[in-house]
Amino acid sequence: MKIYIKGLLYLSILISIFIITACGNDQTVSENKVNVEEAEPIHFRASSGISEQHFFHRGFITPLFERLENETDGALSFEVFSAGELVPLGSEYDALRQGTIDIGLTLSAVYDPQRFPYSEVVMLPLLESNSNIIANAVQKMAESDREISDGKTYYELEFGDKDLVVFFLPPTEPYVISTTKHKFDTVEDFNASIRMRTPSRVHEILASNLGLTSLSMPITDAYDALSRNALDGLFYNVPDWKAIGLDELIKYTIEGVNLGHFVNQIAMTQETWDKIPKDIQEKFRNAANEIIYDGAQLTMNEMVENKENNIEKGGEFIHINELNSEARDIINSAVVDTWHDWIENLESENLAGKEMAILWRDMLVEAGATLPDEIMELK
Repeated sequence: MKIYIKGLLYLSILISIFIITACGNDQTVSENKVNVEEAEPIHFRASSGISEQHFFHRGFITPLFERLENETDGALSFEVFSAGELVPLGSEYDALRQGTIDIGLTLSAVYDPQRFPYSEVVMLPLLESNSNIIANAVQKMAESDREISDGKTYYELEFGDKDLVVFFLPPTEPYVISTTKHKFDTVEDFNASIRMRTPSRVHEILASNLGLTSLSMPITDAYDALSRNALDGLFYNVPDWKAIGLDELIKYTIEGVNLGHFVNQIAMTQETWDKIPKDIQEKFRNAANEIIYDGAQLTMNEMVENKENNIEKGGEFIHINELNSEARDIINSAVVDTWHDWIENLESENLAGKEMAILWRDMLVEAGATLPDEIMELK
Protein backbone atom coordinates (compact mmCIF):
# COMPACT_ATOMS: atom_id res chain seq x y z
CA MET A 1 0.00 0.00 0.00
CA LYS A 2 2.81 2.42 0.87
CA ILE A 3 4.51 1.59 -2.41
CA TYR A 4 1.28 2.30 -4.31
CA ILE A 5 0.83 5.67 -2.61
CA LYS A 6 4.42 6.64 -3.29
CA GLY A 7 3.93 5.68 -6.94
CA LEU A 8 0.83 7.88 -7.23
CA LEU A 9 2.64 10.75 -5.57
CA TYR A 10 5.58 10.41 -7.94
CA LEU A 11 3.24 10.31 -10.95
CA SER A 12 1.39 13.41 -9.72
CA ILE A 13 4.65 15.33 -9.42
CA LEU A 14 5.65 14.38 -12.97
CA ILE A 15 2.27 15.48 -14.34
CA SER A 16 2.50 18.80 -12.47
CA ILE A 17 5.97 19.47 -13.86
CA PHE A 18 4.75 18.66 -17.39
CA ILE A 19 1.76 21.00 -17.07
CA ILE A 20 3.86 23.87 -15.67
CA THR A 21 6.45 23.42 -18.44
CA ALA A 22 3.77 23.30 -21.14
CA CYS A 23 2.08 26.43 -19.81
CA GLY A 24 5.40 28.21 -19.71
CA ASN A 25 6.07 27.26 -23.35
CA ASP A 26 2.61 28.42 -24.41
CA GLN A 27 3.16 31.74 -22.70
CA THR A 28 6.45 32.23 -24.58
CA VAL A 29 4.76 31.54 -27.91
CA SER A 30 1.95 33.94 -27.04
CA GLU A 31 4.37 36.71 -26.13
CA ASN A 32 6.46 36.31 -29.28
CA LYS A 33 3.83 35.64 -31.90
CA VAL A 34 0.06 35.61 -32.13
CA ASN A 35 -1.46 32.93 -34.32
CA VAL A 36 -3.94 34.64 -36.66
CA GLU A 37 -6.17 31.57 -36.72
CA GLU A 38 -6.56 31.76 -32.93
CA ALA A 39 -6.98 35.55 -32.72
CA GLU A 40 -10.17 36.92 -31.23
CA PRO A 41 -12.32 38.63 -33.90
CA ILE A 42 -11.90 42.43 -34.00
CA HIS A 43 -14.49 44.62 -35.69
CA PHE A 44 -13.70 48.25 -36.49
CA ARG A 45 -16.03 51.12 -37.35
CA ALA A 46 -14.41 53.32 -40.01
CA SER A 47 -15.54 56.65 -41.43
CA SER A 48 -14.68 58.42 -44.68
CA GLY A 49 -15.64 61.96 -45.61
CA ILE A 50 -15.67 61.17 -49.33
CA SER A 51 -17.73 59.00 -51.62
CA GLU A 52 -16.88 55.38 -52.39
CA GLN A 53 -16.47 56.46 -56.03
CA HIS A 54 -13.36 58.45 -55.14
CA PHE A 55 -10.08 56.76 -56.06
CA PHE A 56 -9.06 56.77 -52.38
CA HIS A 57 -11.73 54.11 -51.88
CA ARG A 58 -11.38 52.32 -55.20
CA GLY A 59 -7.60 52.33 -55.19
CA PHE A 60 -6.80 51.85 -51.51
CA ILE A 61 -9.44 51.59 -48.79
CA THR A 62 -11.61 48.88 -50.35
CA PRO A 63 -8.75 46.65 -51.54
CA LEU A 64 -6.91 47.15 -48.23
CA PHE A 65 -9.84 46.04 -46.11
CA GLU A 66 -10.73 43.17 -48.42
CA ARG A 67 -7.16 41.90 -48.30
CA LEU A 68 -6.96 42.15 -44.51
CA GLU A 69 -10.27 40.37 -43.98
CA ASN A 70 -9.13 37.62 -46.35
CA GLU A 71 -5.63 37.25 -44.90
CA THR A 72 -6.97 37.06 -41.33
CA ASP A 73 -9.88 34.76 -42.17
CA GLY A 74 -12.24 37.40 -40.83
CA ALA A 75 -10.39 37.94 -37.55
CA LEU A 76 -10.21 41.59 -38.62
CA SER A 77 -13.34 43.13 -40.13
CA PHE A 78 -14.56 46.63 -40.94
CA GLU A 79 -17.81 48.56 -41.13
CA VAL A 80 -17.27 51.51 -43.46
CA PHE A 81 -19.34 54.69 -43.52
CA SER A 82 -18.60 56.94 -46.51
CA ALA A 83 -19.42 60.41 -47.85
CA GLY A 84 -19.51 61.91 -44.37
CA GLU A 85 -22.53 59.77 -43.43
CA LEU A 86 -21.23 59.19 -39.90
CA VAL A 87 -18.51 61.84 -39.46
CA PRO A 88 -18.13 64.90 -41.74
CA LEU A 89 -14.85 65.35 -43.61
CA GLY A 90 -12.44 67.22 -41.37
CA SER A 91 -13.95 65.90 -38.12
CA GLU A 92 -12.18 62.54 -38.00
CA TYR A 93 -9.57 63.56 -35.44
CA ASP A 94 -12.18 64.59 -32.87
CA ALA A 95 -14.27 61.52 -33.64
CA LEU A 96 -11.26 59.28 -32.99
CA ARG A 97 -10.55 60.97 -29.67
CA GLN A 98 -14.19 60.69 -28.61
CA GLY A 99 -14.44 57.02 -29.62
CA THR A 100 -17.18 57.64 -32.19
CA ILE A 101 -15.11 55.75 -34.74
CA ASP A 102 -12.18 53.35 -34.60
CA ILE A 103 -10.56 54.40 -37.87
CA GLY A 104 -10.65 57.74 -39.66
CA LEU A 105 -10.23 57.04 -43.37
CA THR A 106 -9.75 60.68 -44.39
CA LEU A 107 -7.83 62.37 -41.60
CA SER A 108 -6.88 65.18 -44.05
CA ALA A 109 -4.03 66.64 -42.01
CA VAL A 110 -3.43 69.15 -44.82
CA TYR A 111 -6.80 70.75 -44.02
CA ASP A 112 -5.94 71.06 -40.32
CA PRO A 113 -2.68 73.06 -40.14
CA GLN A 114 -3.36 74.18 -36.58
CA ARG A 115 -3.01 70.60 -35.37
CA PHE A 116 -0.77 69.30 -38.16
CA PRO A 117 1.37 72.26 -39.26
CA TYR A 118 4.02 70.25 -41.07
CA SER A 119 1.84 67.97 -43.20
CA GLU A 120 0.85 70.67 -45.69
CA VAL A 121 4.46 70.59 -46.94
CA VAL A 122 3.24 68.08 -49.58
CA MET A 123 1.24 70.89 -51.22
CA LEU A 124 4.36 72.90 -52.07
CA PRO A 125 4.75 73.25 -55.86
CA LEU A 126 7.33 71.30 -57.87
CA LEU A 127 8.48 71.03 -61.45
CA GLU A 128 8.07 67.34 -62.27
CA SER A 129 6.48 64.52 -60.27
CA ASN A 130 3.52 62.13 -60.25
CA SER A 131 1.44 60.16 -57.78
CA ASN A 132 3.84 57.21 -57.73
CA ILE A 133 6.83 59.45 -56.96
CA ILE A 134 4.94 61.24 -54.19
CA ALA A 135 3.79 57.92 -52.67
CA ASN A 136 7.43 56.90 -52.44
CA ALA A 137 8.51 60.29 -51.06
CA VAL A 138 5.82 60.48 -48.38
CA GLN A 139 6.64 57.01 -47.12
CA LYS A 140 10.31 57.95 -46.94
CA MET A 141 9.35 61.07 -45.01
CA ALA A 142 7.22 59.11 -42.53
CA GLU A 143 10.02 56.59 -41.95
CA SER A 144 12.82 59.16 -41.75
CA ASP A 145 14.73 59.37 -38.47
CA ARG A 146 15.88 62.91 -39.22
CA GLU A 147 15.13 65.29 -36.37
CA ILE A 148 12.87 68.23 -37.23
CA SER A 149 12.32 69.88 -33.85
CA ASP A 150 12.83 69.08 -30.15
CA GLY A 151 14.72 65.92 -31.07
CA LYS A 152 11.65 64.48 -32.83
CA THR A 153 10.98 63.29 -36.36
CA TYR A 154 8.19 64.43 -38.69
CA TYR A 155 6.07 61.40 -37.84
CA GLU A 156 6.55 61.84 -34.10
CA LEU A 157 5.68 65.54 -34.18
CA GLU A 158 2.61 65.20 -36.37
CA PHE A 159 1.14 61.89 -35.29
CA GLY A 160 3.04 60.08 -32.54
CA ASP A 161 2.72 62.98 -30.10
CA LYS A 162 -1.04 62.89 -30.67
CA ASP A 163 -1.20 59.14 -29.94
CA LEU A 164 -2.09 58.42 -33.55
CA VAL A 165 -1.03 55.62 -35.87
CA VAL A 166 -1.41 56.61 -39.52
CA PHE A 167 -0.94 55.15 -42.98
CA PHE A 168 -0.89 57.24 -46.11
CA LEU A 169 -3.47 57.06 -48.85
CA PRO A 170 -2.30 57.24 -52.48
CA PRO A 171 -1.41 60.85 -53.34
CA THR A 172 -3.37 62.71 -55.97
CA GLU A 173 -1.86 63.55 -59.32
CA PRO A 174 -0.38 67.08 -59.49
CA TYR A 175 -2.58 70.06 -58.83
CA VAL A 176 -2.74 72.37 -61.84
CA ILE A 177 -4.10 75.86 -62.51
CA SER A 178 -7.33 75.73 -64.52
CA THR A 179 -9.96 78.29 -65.55
CA THR A 180 -13.31 78.38 -67.30
CA LYS A 181 -12.20 80.92 -69.92
CA HIS A 182 -9.26 82.98 -68.75
CA LYS A 183 -5.84 82.50 -70.37
CA PHE A 184 -2.51 83.57 -68.94
CA ASP A 185 -0.85 84.83 -72.08
CA THR A 186 0.70 88.03 -70.71
CA VAL A 187 1.90 89.52 -67.47
CA GLU A 188 -1.30 91.57 -67.28
CA ASP A 189 -3.37 88.37 -67.24
CA PHE A 190 -2.13 87.64 -63.73
CA ASN A 191 -4.28 90.06 -61.76
CA ALA A 192 -6.55 90.26 -58.72
CA SER A 193 -9.74 90.13 -60.80
CA ILE A 194 -9.11 86.41 -61.36
CA ARG A 195 -10.73 84.47 -58.50
CA MET A 196 -9.19 81.07 -57.80
CA ARG A 197 -10.45 78.36 -55.48
CA THR A 198 -7.56 77.48 -53.17
CA PRO A 199 -7.54 74.14 -51.26
CA SER A 200 -4.80 74.91 -48.73
CA ARG A 201 -2.76 77.63 -47.06
CA VAL A 202 0.04 76.78 -49.47
CA HIS A 203 -2.20 77.59 -52.43
CA GLU A 204 -3.32 80.81 -50.81
CA ILE A 205 0.34 81.80 -50.73
CA LEU A 206 0.78 80.62 -54.33
CA ALA A 207 -2.25 82.59 -55.55
CA SER A 208 -0.93 85.72 -53.87
CA ASN A 209 2.48 85.24 -55.49
CA LEU A 210 0.75 84.88 -58.87
CA GLY A 211 -1.19 88.10 -58.27
CA LEU A 212 -4.55 86.24 -58.19
CA THR A 213 -7.40 86.40 -55.67
CA SER A 214 -7.78 83.39 -53.39
CA LEU A 215 -11.21 82.03 -52.42
CA SER A 216 -11.44 79.16 -49.95
CA MET A 217 -14.34 76.73 -50.40
CA PRO A 218 -15.02 72.98 -50.36
CA ILE A 219 -14.39 71.39 -53.74
CA THR A 220 -18.02 70.24 -53.76
CA ASP A 221 -19.05 73.92 -54.02
CA ALA A 222 -16.71 74.68 -56.91
CA TYR A 223 -19.02 73.45 -59.69
CA ASP A 224 -21.81 75.79 -58.65
CA ALA A 225 -19.42 78.71 -58.16
CA LEU A 226 -17.84 78.21 -61.58
CA SER A 227 -21.27 77.82 -63.22
CA ARG A 228 -22.47 81.13 -61.73
CA ASN A 229 -19.23 82.95 -62.65
CA ALA A 230 -18.60 83.50 -58.95
CA LEU A 231 -15.29 81.74 -59.49
CA ASP A 232 -12.92 81.92 -62.46
CA GLY A 233 -10.73 78.91 -61.83
CA LEU A 234 -9.17 76.57 -59.33
CA PHE A 235 -6.10 74.64 -58.28
CA TYR A 236 -7.04 70.96 -58.47
CA ASN A 237 -5.98 67.60 -59.89
CA VAL A 238 -7.29 66.45 -63.27
CA PRO A 239 -8.41 62.88 -62.37
CA ASP A 240 -11.03 64.22 -59.94
CA TRP A 241 -12.67 66.58 -62.44
CA LYS A 242 -15.18 64.15 -63.91
CA ALA A 243 -16.58 62.98 -60.56
CA ILE A 244 -17.57 66.57 -59.76
CA GLY A 245 -18.55 67.61 -63.28
CA LEU A 246 -15.67 70.06 -63.61
CA ASP A 247 -14.58 68.50 -66.91
CA GLU A 248 -17.56 70.20 -68.56
CA LEU A 249 -16.63 73.66 -67.26
CA ILE A 250 -12.83 73.84 -67.40
CA LYS A 251 -11.57 75.18 -70.71
CA TYR A 252 -7.96 76.14 -70.04
CA THR A 253 -5.25 74.38 -68.04
CA ILE A 254 -1.52 74.98 -67.67
CA GLU A 255 0.50 71.77 -67.37
CA GLY A 256 4.19 71.10 -66.98
CA VAL A 257 4.39 72.57 -63.48
CA ASN A 258 3.11 70.61 -60.50
CA LEU A 259 1.33 72.81 -57.99
CA GLY A 260 1.44 70.32 -55.14
CA HIS A 261 -0.06 66.91 -54.42
CA PHE A 262 -2.83 66.26 -51.89
CA VAL A 263 -1.86 63.49 -49.47
CA ASN A 264 -4.47 62.07 -47.10
CA GLN A 265 -4.17 59.61 -44.22
CA ILE A 266 -6.10 56.85 -42.53
CA ALA A 267 -5.66 57.02 -38.77
CA MET A 268 -6.45 55.30 -35.52
CA THR A 269 -5.44 55.94 -31.94
CA GLN A 270 -2.46 54.12 -30.49
CA GLU A 271 -4.87 52.40 -28.09
CA THR A 272 -6.91 51.02 -30.98
CA TRP A 273 -3.79 49.90 -32.84
CA ASP A 274 -2.55 48.08 -29.75
CA LYS A 275 -5.72 45.98 -29.73
CA ILE A 276 -4.55 44.34 -32.94
CA PRO A 277 -2.31 41.27 -32.46
CA LYS A 278 1.28 41.71 -33.64
CA ASP A 279 0.90 39.30 -36.55
CA ILE A 280 -2.10 41.18 -37.87
CA GLN A 281 -0.42 44.57 -37.32
CA GLU A 282 2.34 43.36 -39.63
CA LYS A 283 -0.19 42.27 -42.23
CA PHE A 284 -1.90 45.66 -41.97
CA ARG A 285 1.39 47.54 -42.37
CA ASN A 286 2.58 45.45 -45.30
CA ALA A 287 -0.73 45.71 -47.14
CA ALA A 288 -0.95 49.50 -46.69
CA ASN A 289 2.63 50.03 -47.85
CA GLU A 290 2.03 47.96 -50.98
CA ILE A 291 -1.47 49.00 -52.01
CA ILE A 292 -0.60 52.71 -51.94
CA TYR A 293 1.26 52.14 -55.22
CA ASP A 294 -1.73 50.40 -56.81
CA GLY A 295 -3.84 53.44 -55.96
CA ALA A 296 -1.17 55.75 -57.32
CA GLN A 297 -1.18 53.89 -60.63
CA LEU A 298 -4.98 54.04 -60.75
CA THR A 299 -5.10 57.83 -60.49
CA MET A 300 -2.22 58.15 -62.98
CA ASN A 301 -4.24 56.14 -65.50
CA GLU A 302 -7.31 58.26 -64.82
CA MET A 303 -5.22 61.40 -65.35
CA VAL A 304 -4.82 60.38 -69.00
CA GLU A 305 -8.50 59.46 -69.36
CA ASN A 306 -9.79 62.68 -67.81
CA LYS A 307 -7.45 64.87 -69.83
CA GLU A 308 -8.66 63.26 -73.05
CA ASN A 309 -12.25 63.60 -71.90
CA ASN A 310 -11.80 67.31 -71.17
CA ILE A 311 -10.17 67.94 -74.56
CA GLU A 312 -13.13 66.23 -76.28
CA LYS A 313 -15.40 68.72 -74.46
CA GLY A 314 -13.44 71.74 -75.68
CA GLY A 315 -10.76 71.93 -73.00
CA GLU A 316 -7.25 73.08 -73.83
CA PHE A 317 -3.97 72.10 -72.17
CA ILE A 318 -1.02 74.45 -72.55
CA HIS A 319 2.46 73.42 -71.41
CA ILE A 320 4.25 76.04 -69.37
CA ASN A 321 7.05 76.07 -71.94
CA GLU A 322 4.55 77.23 -74.57
CA LEU A 323 3.77 80.41 -72.63
CA ASN A 324 5.63 83.60 -73.41
CA SER A 325 8.75 84.09 -71.33
CA GLU A 326 7.26 86.75 -69.04
CA ALA A 327 4.23 84.64 -68.13
CA ARG A 328 6.47 81.62 -67.62
CA ASP A 329 8.78 83.61 -65.36
CA ILE A 330 5.85 84.70 -63.18
CA ILE A 331 4.84 81.09 -62.57
CA ASN A 332 8.37 79.85 -61.96
CA SER A 333 9.07 82.71 -59.55
CA ALA A 334 5.81 82.03 -57.70
CA VAL A 335 6.79 78.39 -57.25
CA VAL A 336 10.07 79.33 -55.58
CA ASP A 337 8.62 82.21 -53.56
CA THR A 338 5.88 79.95 -52.21
CA TRP A 339 8.47 77.63 -50.63
CA HIS A 340 10.23 80.57 -48.98
CA ASP A 341 6.99 82.17 -47.79
CA TRP A 342 5.73 78.90 -46.35
CA ILE A 343 8.98 78.43 -44.46
CA GLU A 344 8.83 81.99 -43.15
CA ASN A 345 5.22 81.57 -42.03
CA LEU A 346 6.03 78.47 -39.99
CA GLU A 347 9.13 79.96 -38.46
CA SER A 348 7.13 83.04 -37.43
CA GLU A 349 5.08 80.59 -35.34
CA ASN A 350 8.27 79.10 -33.82
CA LEU A 351 8.01 75.98 -35.98
CA ALA A 352 10.84 74.33 -37.89
CA GLY A 353 9.75 75.43 -41.37
CA LYS A 354 13.13 75.18 -43.08
CA GLU A 355 13.99 71.79 -41.57
CA MET A 356 10.64 70.42 -42.70
CA ALA A 357 10.95 71.86 -46.21
CA ILE A 358 14.46 70.47 -46.62
CA LEU A 359 13.36 67.02 -45.42
CA TRP A 360 10.51 66.99 -47.96
CA ARG A 361 12.81 68.24 -50.73
CA ASP A 362 15.33 65.49 -50.02
CA MET A 363 12.67 62.79 -49.96
CA LEU A 364 11.28 64.10 -53.26
CA VAL A 365 14.67 64.02 -54.93
CA GLU A 366 15.34 60.47 -53.70
CA ALA A 367 11.97 59.44 -55.12
CA GLY A 368 12.66 60.97 -58.54
CA ALA A 369 10.96 64.40 -58.49
CA THR A 370 12.43 67.54 -60.06
CA LEU A 371 12.53 70.85 -58.18
CA PRO A 372 13.75 74.39 -58.98
CA ASP A 373 17.47 75.04 -58.53
CA GLU A 374 16.71 77.64 -55.86
CA ILE A 375 14.99 74.97 -53.73
CA MET A 376 17.80 72.49 -54.31
CA GLU A 377 20.18 75.08 -52.86
CA LEU A 378 18.31 75.41 -49.54
CA LYS A 379 20.56 74.62 -46.58
